[in-house]
Formats: sequence, C-alpha cells, structure tokens
Amino acid sequence: MDFPPRARRANVFIDAHLNLGEPLSATQIVRIRDISEGGARIQGKSPGVGARIVVTRGETAMPGRVVWTADRHFGMAFDEPVDVESVLKATGRKSPDRPVYAAALTSGLTHFQRHTPRGRTASFGLRLAESGR
Repeated sequence: MDFPPRARRANVFIDAHLNLGEPLSATQIVRIRDISEGGARIQGKSPGVGARIVVTRGETAMPGRVVWTADRHFGMAFDEPVDVESVLKATGRKSPDRPVYAAALTSGLTHFQRHTPRGRTASFGLRLAESGR
C-alpha cells in the first residue's frame, strides 16, 4: 500500500491558544511543537480524540480535530491547509502575567535562590578589580 508523501513539517516551540470551537469555551495556552500545512503536534492537555478545536496564533485561526493523543502531546488535523509561514511570523497574544520561570525567579522562594559561602556575595556580569589588590 502506497501512502501519499508526508507534508514538510517545521519543528517549532511557539505559544498558541486552544479553544474547543465554542464561542464561550475557555481558552488555554498550548505550545505548537511542529506544524505542517495539514496539521500540528501540540503540547498541552488534550481534549480527546475526535474533539473539534481551534488553535489560534496571532490573527491566524486554525480549526480542526484531534486525531491522536500521547502523554502531554496531541496531534490535530486542520480542516483546510494552513500557511505555515504566516503562523510562524505571527505574534501571539501576550500570555497572562509572566512565564513560569520568571515567576519562580522573582517570587522570593528560598529554594530558587543561589546560596553562597558565608562572607561572599554572588556577583553577575563583569568582575571589577579593586584598588590595592
């Protein structure tokens, strides 16, 4: 059995918004991990195989359905071919608040702080030479 050639996929790591295709359904932030004109692999909580979804990146809405799920990823098939270049160039809506890693660095949690031996301080950037040494 001969299968048609698989469309060229772009490996990416970009944020997008997932909606269950209903006007009042909640939107969640997901990551597109690879994309082609016919579908994408999405990192995030899967709504289940067969679910109708809309993934949005910038002004580009990509309606389709979930075709497979595994662990924290799922695959979707687009209803119509998508212009991959426009999706890659689009700027997504700003994610709420700040990224998780920034929240961890600025939250004041002690297990994220750098500990130094007593009498020494942590320094970042260029070290300045002291006079007299």
